Amino acid sequence: MNVVIIGASSGIGREVAHVFSQEGHNVICSSRDEKELEWLVSDLKIRYDCSACGVPVDVTNNSSIKTFIEKIYENFTIIDCVIVTTGTMPGNEMPYYDEHGLINTTMTNYVGIALILNEMSRRMANNNSGIIICLSSVAGDRGRQSNFIYGASKSALNTYLQGLRMKLYKHNVRVITVLPGYVDTPMSYGTVKQRYAVSPRYVARKIYKLTKSNRNIVYIPPIWWLIMRIIRFIPEAIFKRLSSVF
Repeated sequence: MNVVIIGASSGIGREVAHVFSQEGHNVICSSRDEKELEWLVSDLKIRYDCSACGVPVDVTNNSSIKTFIEKIYENFTIIDCVIVTTGTMPGNEMPYYDEHGLINTTMTNYVGIALILNEMSRRMANNNSGIIICLSSVAGDRGRQSNFIYGASKSALNTYLQGLRMKLYKHNVRVITVLPGYVDTPMSYGTVKQRYAVSPRYVARKIYKLTKSNRNIVYIPPIWWLIMRIIRFIPEAIFKRLSSVF
């Protein structure tokens, strides 16, 4: 398969690039950090003797997104699979009313991703084939005072993917929403106790298996389905009083 990985330079995205390269697929890695991208592509080629290339993209910049799409399809007529792992979380020190934090989080976690997937999914639909796997977060299942700006962007992404899944079903394009819980990545450093977190490699292996499945929404690890189901069913009148817990 020709596989595009958006957000490949670190964390889960980097591990996804390694897993798919190891399995013999052609990987097109993208991220905003061009230097990290060069190092990653070089490492993949040496380590796995595979076909790998890097195409930079800034998902907060519309012109960068357009250039990214153009470069991808200049080199590859068909993209079989798109995996989106990019994301950002405002730091705890940033107040929720910070304008830059709100715009950057929303652009990175939702708007930029939607712009990319709109165009790539259109081309997949024309070919009547394709797989889209997009990482969101359990934080999008319910708004909590500790990270509701981040959670709101993920909730918007979840709704977008739900609609896209319905839109593309008749075109034989699968859209899979992945909802990780705690993952030991640079983005979560200092906010997650390590004993509760799974490794990026664990998530990457699960993502690879999803390319051969017909799943729609997947919690990783699966226990988060139960945890979030319980949290969603707490009445709002009670939930709003639980700020010390959430």
